[in-house]
Amino acid sequence: MRHPLVMGNWKLNGSTHMVNELIAGLRNELSSVEGCGVAIAPPVMYLDQAKHQLAAAASRWAPRT
Repeated sequence: MRHPLVMGNWKLNGSTHMVNELIAGLRNELSSVEGCGVAIAPPVMYLDQAKHQLAAAASRWAPRT
């Protein structure tokens, strides 16, 4: 069975405030979405911040290796 995945990245744009707002907005808007995976690919300078934001949301954190 296929499981759709929606993924987005934002290159080197943004700020720490933008990361907080983006992840909070995604958590809020996607809380009722079922049957579709969602992934983000933040720039390296925001990885740690995104990791902490996602961990607080009980989301999965899977760094690319």
